[in-house]
Parts: sequence; C-alpha cells; structure tokens
Amino acid sequence: MRINIFTPPKFHKSPLDIEYLNRLTQKEWHYTTSGKASIYHILKDLELDTILVPIYICDTILEPLKRLNIVPIFYDIETMDLNNSLKSIKKQFEIYNSKAILVASMYGNPANLVEIEKYCHDNEIFMIDDSAQSFGAKLENRYVGTFGDAGFFSFSTGKPTAGHMGSFFWSKNNINIKRKRHCFIHYFRWLDFYYNRYRIYDNIPFILKRTINLFSRFQLKLTDISNDDICNFEKEIIGGILLDNINGNFDFRENYIKSFISKFKKSSYFRIIEPIRGIANRHKFILLFNSKDIAKNFIKYMQEFSIYASNGYTLLSKDLEALPNAKEINKKVVELPVEDDKEKMKYLFEKVEKFEYKNIKR
Repeated sequence: MRINIFTPPKFHKSPLDIEYLNRLTQKEWHYTTSGKASIYHILKDLELDTILVPIYICDTILEPLKRLNIVPIFYDIETMDLNNSLKSIKKQFEIYNSKAILVASMYGNPANLVEIEKYCHDNEIFMIDDSAQSFGAKLENRYVGTFGDAGFFSFSTGKPTAGHMGSFFWSKNNINIKRKRHCFIHYFRWLDFYYNRYRIYDNIPFILKRTINLFSRFQLKLTDISNDDICNFEKEIIGGILLDNINGNFDFRENYIKSFISKFKKSSYFRIIEPIRGIANRHKFILLFNSKDIAKNFIKYMQEFSIYASNGYTLLSKDLEALPNAKEINKKVVELPVEDDKEKMKYLFEKVEKFEYKNIKR
C-alpha cells in the first residue's frame, strides 16, 4: 500500500466560466500562472517599501516581494489554527507603519478575516486575502479570498484547487497586464501534473515521468511566465477543478478528516488542527505534535510504511523574539495526505493508531 505523495482528486472537465465565478463572489477575477504572479500584479503599482506577511507560510510568496524590492515584515500566528494573530498584526503595524498586509487562511481554515479587514479599513492598510490554501471555504457567507482590497487563489497539487498551474486574483485597483503566451510550457506543466501526480500510481514508465518533470522544471527556470494568459487546452481542466471544488465534489476529504478527528482527538502525542470560525475547506490531515522529536519520529515511522508525511512549512525568519507562537509550533506541524480511497485511508488510520499504541506501551 502506498500513500507516498499528495494525489489530486479526480475531477470532471468543464468550461471555465469566469462570469459565474464573478457573480458567485461579487469580484472581477483575472488569470495568472501562479499565486506568486498574482501577488506581483496586485502589488506592482502600489509603491510599497514594506508589507506584513505571516511567519508560517510557503516561502514562494517572497519571490514577488524581492522582485518589487518590498521588504517583508513578519507577524505571528495563533497556535489554535495556525492562522494570523491580530494581536501581533497590530503590534507590528505600530512598530513599522507599513501600508499593506498579506493575510493567509492556512490549510483550508478561515483566518480572522472580518476583524483584520475592519482593522485594515480603519487604518487605511491595503489588505490582500490569500486563499491559496482555502478557496471554497466561507466566513460570514463570504468566500475566503474576497476580503480586504485584493485577493487570490491558485492551483497546485497540495491545495483544495489541485491542478497543474494557474491562479486567479482580483483587486480594487486597475489591472493592466500585457499578456503573453507560452502554451508549450503550460502543456508540459500539465503533463508533469498528469503523469507525476494525477496518475502517479499507474504503471507508467519511470523514465517518461522523470523526463517530463525535468523538462518542465527546466522550462520554468528559463522563462518568465508571470504575464501569461490562459491557454485554450487548459480552460476545461481549470474550469472543472474549480467547479468540482465549489460544488462540493471533493467532500470526501472533509468526511475523512472528521473521522480522523473522532478517532484521534484524545491522542497523547498530537492535536489535530481544526477551524475555529466559518466553514472550512480542508484537504490534508494537519497535526501539531507535543514536541519536535515526536513529530520527527512520527514522520520517519509513517514513511517506513510508504505514507507521505512532511514537517509543514519552514518559518520564513529565524528571528522569533517577537513571534512566540511561531517559535512554539516550529517543526511540530505534520501534514498527511487525504485520498479518495477507503482502503488507503483505512491503512493510514491503522498506522497512526499503531504509532500511538507503540509509544504508549513504551
């Protein structure tokens, strides 16, 4: 039995209907190739020197900031759901007087977007609602990604919208993108996703999969595709993934997560990260262990049984003096995959249970 990678759920191809998305969210969405490209286009005309960024998030968000010469100021998270700490946000704004903030809802759980939005509005702070990991989640009957002054979501393998590439963003400011097309690159990104993720367990020659992966990576290093338009062949792919996500066709993930919580909520070694507000759109099992050593041992144990387990995100700064919660959770977070497969999920549950039993017996 192998569960050694985040495998995207099966989706139905469907025409990409941006007008439907606009009506549903009451925003005007624009395509880019990635979340970092969306951040770049949102920020490029704001003339910022600094921006507040959560300390616990994917490090790719730093790339557009570097490109625009914007210095990130890191703020703390809450240990309950690993989302943004409003207390830390207020403190950092008082110190640095920045005029913009990126607010992320981690692991499909809505952040404290209502209060942060109000604080930003009252203080004339430009707020970007990052729903890369949470599009489809809701808070006060609004989609996560639609709060503040701009927002975006994106497609990749470890997200609710699991796809080969792409992102959509909106902004209250005028959008002006000189569009290009590199459909050859887009196509190889799709092939890489299709063979190395979507059909990873199929009997496909390793040399073919590896060649596609390396060529796709090589293309991306050589070419700036941040201004690219969407290609015709991928409209139905992205449209289908988006529609299935919005319509609840990936609800198997939430069902397994609820079962996992029911079974392991009294664990002696970890706490399961759960939403504390709104309606979540979770896509992974997220565990917060009591110590770094137990988390490390658990990852090693799961990998021995061909079950993928990773240590969450690396904190974006080593200076944690003003970020005590980030320091507390550092290297204690573990991510596990959720697949639409009863036998695999039963296998995963059994191995987690045996880890508990094995360590309790010690």
